[in-house]
Amino acid sequence: MSQLKTTATPLILLLAVASTLGEMEPSEEEARIIGGQFAAPGQFPHQVSLQLKGRHHCGGSLISETMIVTAAHCTRGQSPSQMMAIVGTNDLSAGNGQTFSIAQFIIHPQYNPQSQDFDMSLIRLSSPVPMGGSVKTIQLAESDANYAADTMATISGFGAINQNLQLPNRLKFAQVQLWSRDFCNSQNIPGLTDRMVCAGHPSGQVSSCQGDSGGPLTVDGKLFGVVSWGFGCGAKGRPAMYTYVGALRSWIKQNANV
Repeated sequence: MSQLKTTATPLILLLAVASTLGEMEPSEEEARIIGGQFAAPGQFPHQVSLQLKGRHHCGGSLISETMIVTAAHCTRGQSPSQMMAIVGTNDLSAGNGQTFSIAQFIIHPQYNPQSQDFDMSLIRLSSPVPMGGSVKTIQLAESDANYAADTMATISGFGAINQNLQLPNRLKFAQVQLWSRDFCNSQNIPGLTDRMVCAGHPSGQVSSCQGDSGGPLTVDGKLFGVVSWGFGCGAKGRPAMYTYVGALRSWIKQNANV
């Protein structure tokens, strides 16, 4: 297996995935369809689109009427007044989502922007989100939650769908495999810590991409990971990294009361 680079690349801007990066340029059709499906209305009622100055910036997950979980790199250096949260839609161009202003960012105090360790942030909304229909909270994985290698997880997001970082406006989702610590460890992936889990497809054809940062990785209907960083979108043999919710469960409880 080729050596992985050590620089963590946040997935700031899903589900675009193509063949091995740098080896083969995907056709337009491949880039559009490989790596996921478009979500049906209400299929992911916890999904959030974080909008920065009116444009999709990152994903997030609604965990209470007033709190969202996302990645720290999505909020670091940003102002709550410049960001809005849209919930309850699978199509950002349809105008049927609910928009909420943001009161506060709570970035994990140990977040390291160089390594992306502790890459988690809580967002407190200015007003409660009415629950029901296409808007629901997601349950968090417990602090001791763990799964066997190759367990299937679900990723979802409004992120890029091709190498040109085209944003689709429509929510996509895909199934990915959790990777075992036999490979997903700091010896094989320099910089990986106990606050990170790996997921993807060995072929590289299913992964998160720019625009999916902060979005959910779910297992058994619970939030198990938060899209954090990777080595490009869908590179062969290289998984995407997700902030491990279980490792930061007590911090979330302390700051979000969830």
